[in-house]
Amino acid sequence: MSKEMVKNLQEKIADFKRFSFVLLSLSAFLYIGSIIPFEGKETADQLMLLSASYTFLGVTILFYRRISVWKKKLNTDQ
Repeated sequence: MSKEMVKNLQEKIADFKRFSFVLLSLSAFLYIGSIIPFEGKETADQLMLLSASYTFLGVTILFYRRISVWKKKLNTDQ
């Protein structure tokens, strides 16, 4: 693997880690918003917040899987 490809993979890993952290934080924020009771919140609103939270968690898991594949590729090629 060339140095340029290694650098490209390392940059992708760093970017995906940042994206994952942001999505995980947003997911936690939405989940907390769905469980805190307040007046006027309807069931549809709560379900929307929960589904968005779970969707972001799923995307985060996919990103971490992709990161682990790239790390393995870097470790085996070096």
